[in-house]
Amino acid sequence: MSRRLVHVGIAFLVIYGLLFFRLEMVQVVNAKNLRNHPQNTREIMLDFDAPRGLIQTADGEIVAQTVAISGPRNRLRQYPYGSLYSQVVGFISAEHGGSGIERSHNGFLAGSDLSVRIQDSRDLFVDQARTGQVELSLRHDVQLVTRAAMAGHRGTVVVVEPNSGSVWGMWSNPNFDPNHLSSHDLSAAAIDFNALNTDVAQPLTNRAEYQSVEIGSLFTIVTAAAAIENNLSDFNVPATSSFPARSNFPIITNSDENECGGTIKSLMISSCRSGWATIGAEIGHGPLEAVTKRFGLLGDDPVRSENALPGTVRATGLVSSVPHAAVGTSMKLTPLQVANLFATISNGGSQMQPRLVNRVRAHDGSVIHNFGPRVVNQSVSKETAAELLGLLSENVKNGNAAGLELSDVSMGGLLASSFSESNHLWMVALAPVTRPEVIVAVLLEGDDFDDRQAAEASITGISRRITEAVLRLPSPTLGGS
Repeated sequence: MSRRLVHVGIAFLVIYGLLFFRLEMVQVVNAKNLRNHPQNTREIMLDFDAPRGLIQTADGEIVAQTVAISGPRNRLRQYPYGSLYSQVVGFISAEHGGSGIERSHNGFLAGSDLSVRIQDSRDLFVDQARTGQVELSLRHDVQLVTRAAMAGHRGTVVVVEPNSGSVWGMWSNPNFDPNHLSSHDLSAAAIDFNALNTDVAQPLTNRAEYQSVEIGSLFTIVTAAAAIENNLSDFNVPATSSFPARSNFPIITNSDENECGGTIKSLMISSCRSGWATIGAEIGHGPLEAVTKRFGLLGDDPVRSENALPGTVRATGLVSSVPHAAVGTSMKLTPLQVANLFATISNGGSQMQPRLVNRVRAHDGSVIHNFGPRVVNQSVSKETAAELLGLLSENVKNGNAAGLELSDVSMGGLLASSFSESNHLWMVALAPVTRPEVIVAVLLEGDDFDDRQAAEASITGISRRITEAVLRLPSPTLGGS
């Protein structure tokens, strides 16, 4: 009997130990993941009526603030520019939680983070509500330029400073007005939220960070990097109009079935799919995959802005047929990933962590968190990056990005459409090409793509106008300080 009691006691101790371990895992180890889970809105809902710090742009425009009002709820969250910053800043709601910076930086804004609450030893003995102020990397002047250039079009624009990783502009259409969701009229706010949440266009989603779209021939810049590293810069591809089908992969044909070939410089200018497929076969799957990984395009942790909330972006991979991988078949990236890829090339091959927040300030204006530039990886050598910039420059002079050319600034760029039947176009512009100061990535969706020439003219005009305008704006040191 005593032996049986001992066994029962040991069993209970084991069960208790397992329960204790599981509780610790939930409360300590997994606490951050649970707190940031997209469906967990409890914490930010509890902060809805509390004092809350403001959010402002790098050039000082207030884009979210809490104001005093009369009534049962004496504080109201307001967004002075409405939809202009909605998908980045997000919203805070009494019943639907929050999104964007409002949620990812809630601890600072609501003052629950210890670095905000406690500035010196005296704060340990004073019960005083304090809030933090969040300063974005976004520039108000750049944001206005992107919205104006995209007027009447559906899509996304990301503007990045390559040497710091600062995101200067991030705007998408469709979007929403966060003032409707922060309203104290809870029934009206619920109607608006349900309408937005069930809209097939997904206006509540920050498309720049959380919408992956096939990038098509934009990927050839990665293939070019692998070719340069494998001493294939001068490899001469015979002129063909197609590349043969392989196993379960279809034939690769050129647009209008034209014949093309030559070195990677010629392939870039002529958008030669069959030629890039041939180059891919010469490179091999392993080396191409290695370069793609170093650019941060593969793996379980897709490129997002620093401190971004977990999202639904899935890791992408190269297809098994290397010729098809080389032309970008099935490669899906977000607009921020695309901008970061070309920013890395522009920054001498050094990949910077993209960021939307410059710093967090305390109630007295002092800086308590500074999110400065951070190098993630040296993706390619400076020499390889310089060759890639040369290809992009030549593509503006003689290739499919010729419409980007400006009279007084050297430009680089690349235009790409998808291989699938989805209606979208990509264009990336960078300038000045000798030492790029700005990257503009544009994704155009849902326009009248029956006229491909008109659609390409639209995205080229949008990209050129944004790039030219940003270069002519005053340029105080906003991104890197």
